[in-house]
Amino acid sequence: MMTPREDMTRSYLIGLASLTVAVFVMLSIATPNFLTFGNLNSMGFQFPEFGLLALAVLPTMISGGIDLSVVAIANLAAIIAAVVMKSGGAWGWLAIPAALVVGAACGALNGFLIAVLRLPPILATLGTLQLFSGIGIVITRGPAITGLPSWYPELGIISVFDIIPLPLIVFALVALLLGAWLRATPTGVRLRLYGSNPVAARFAGIREPSLIFSIYSASGMIAALAGLVVLARVNSANADYGASYLLLVILINILAGVSPFGGFGTVTGVVLAVILLQLVSSGLNFLAFSAFARDLFFGGVLIVVMSVRVLAERGQFSLPFRKAKAV
Repeated sequence: MMTPREDMTRSYLIGLASLTVAVFVMLSIATPNFLTFGNLNSMGFQFPEFGLLALAVLPTMISGGIDLSVVAIANLAAIIAAVVMKSGGAWGWLAIPAALVVGAACGALNGFLIAVLRLPPILATLGTLQLFSGIGIVITRGPAITGLPSWYPELGIISVFDIIPLPLIVFALVALLLGAWLRATPTGVRLRLYGSNPVAARFAGIREPSLIFSIYSASGMIAALAGLVVLARVNSANADYGASYLLLVILINILAGVSPFGGFGTVTGVVLAVILLQLVSSGLNFLAFSAFARDLFFGGVLIVVMSVRVLAERGQFSLPFRKAKAV
């Protein structure tokens, strides 16, 4: 039998999917050049990088925390990969596992600060955001790292069967694996229980430190993978790339229905929110809005969505309380 929470989830996801389809249809009608292979293919290359960052934030928000350092982790992993590629010669392929190890290590540091030192996640990851960005600046000494081996940037422009961009395939695989990890593994179940009620989870015997370590390490690895995708697409590594992505990935998770208080969130919702915001961003481009106007729009949407959710939750919980009190 479907629980009320699952029923509400399905209804929300259906509404989000319907909104995505409606925006797609409106843009196709309003802008003749929108529904072309070139534009759709371009979007397929663009959104996987911030889509992966949104997936990286998802498990941390389900746990009741947040990771503000994902963009910095992605940039640092890309920088390490670029350094290894440029100096590794025939061993340049080791850049990919090296970047993933760096991402996992950065995530483990976040987990240590949160689980062992008991720092609030928002403050711990805000501090590591500055730390990782600073390390990246020290390594690059300011300018971007360029001159990568030719084989790697080619990965950023390859389309499988000349139709499906390789970064899009990477995004889809990560989404499937993360969805399976959250729903079909003991860690995923413990993650949701811990996010819903940390005190009850501790009394139930859930080992909080190891759980948080695994959550933030996984987040760091996904962020590092996003950095590798960016590195292949732009053919350079920079410590301050994607400064506006942090707002975007948080907006994606909130729009996806992820609870900012923990305990709930779906990969399906994140994927739909990523596609919706990419459609909106492309539509604003066609309508000649600047990047600053897009940031203004996304910030406004985040405030509106959060306000609507808070008001809806207040109404949802206050009504049964008042009825019970009247009886």
